[in-house]
Amino acid sequence: MEGSEYLKRAYAKGHLKVLEMLRQWDPIGVVCEDNQDEYDSYAPKIVGMLDARCDASTLANHLGQIRIEWMGLPDSESAKHRDIQIAQRLVDWWDDWKGS
Repeated sequence: MEGSEYLKRAYAKGHLKVLEMLRQWDPIGVVCEDNQDEYDSYAPKIVGMLDARCDASTLANHLGQIRIEWMGLPDSESAKHRDIQIAQRLVDWWDDWKGS
């Protein structure tokens, strides 16, 4: 990815931030040095949601849906808490970046 022309563009900064935050979210605990792209396929939808100015609750619900429905993981209070934390950090960062 480092040589990508797309990622050198200013507007790609948001996409890169989403990728970074998905790696921190890591609900199945698989992100490591050799496995950095496990959640990348979820980024475009999340970027679209953030561009549409979703709130943290909506984004956290989406992360929960990914965890439960797409990954088949059990739901728990700690997982919900993590979803909310990551969602809030992303929404706050996006709002600062976009200047709202």
